Amino acid sequence: MTDQPPLTHPPLPTIHLIYTTTAFPRPTQEDLVQAIQAIVGCSKDQEIKALWTFQEAQKCLGQIQIGLHTIQVAGLASPLPQEIVDCTIHTSPWQPQIKAAMRQHQSHLSLVYGGSAYDPVEKMIALYQAAHAFAGEDLLGIVNENAWTAHPPADTLNPDKIRGFRQDLPLNLWVGTVKFYVDEKNYWLVTKGHHIFDVPDLAYFVRDDEDEAQIIKHFINIFYYLFEQDVFVTAGDTLEISQRGHFLKFSEVPEGADFLMGPSGTLVIEKIHPDDLSQPD
Repeated sequence: MTDQPPLTHPPLPTIHLIYTTTAFPRPTQEDLVQAIQAIVGCSKDQEIKALWTFQEAQKCLGQIQIGLHTIQVAGLASPLPQEIVDCTIHTSPWQPQIKAAMRQHQSHLSLVYGGSAYDPVEKMIALYQAAHAFAGEDLLGIVNENAWTAHPPADTLNPDKIRGFRQDLPLNLWVGTVKFYVDEKNYWLVTKGHHIFDVPDLAYFVRDDEDEAQIIKHFINIFYYLFEQDVFVTAGDTLEISQRGHFLKFSEVPEGADFLMGPSGTLVIEKIHPDDLSQPD
């Protein structure tokens, strides 16, 4: 098993912006509004407001409103708690030097969604729209505690990129996959963050001769099927994964593997032969 304990996941979409120095960005309310307007534009349905409750060198607290979206902003001139770093930056898929840089951050801003919008994709987009207003040369990365992952900013806060999230969900940024080793060669691979989209997390027991990349492709395809088609599956259901008669079966998390469970539940998937399919009564 990995040496990171499971996190107590935030119940709401949340991202943390991490910076190289203790001087996290402190834009004025007017600057925040202008930066967000550059992405979403101006309309009656997308009224934009920003309010600082207090804004000091060591800490800040405020709120941003983008139409139906309300985002709480809290900053501290200190790194994230080590537990969060271990279960996000450490488990992210980036190169060691990128993760090492992110681990050395000195301050952070937390953006927590608290609005009334229904669409989870729009909630995540609103967080990235707000994050755009806090971008700068000192920004090292974006930490997604719900998904047990983190990523460097790169172009992910570019206005065109953020607008494009509606057509092309950035699952590699918003959903994590974590390994829990049972021995040197065999491990559980489990998704993290599906609950934000009201989809159960997925787990698969990977043996030493299996292709992990193919399993992750299965995870992605199943996510899209459940999310876009609004399909409900439960233990015992099966799913055909190709035109060649390949099937996956869903089952419950085995006893003693509670570390696999996500906030909206987790289903284990396993490959089965067509002959093993249950016959109808």
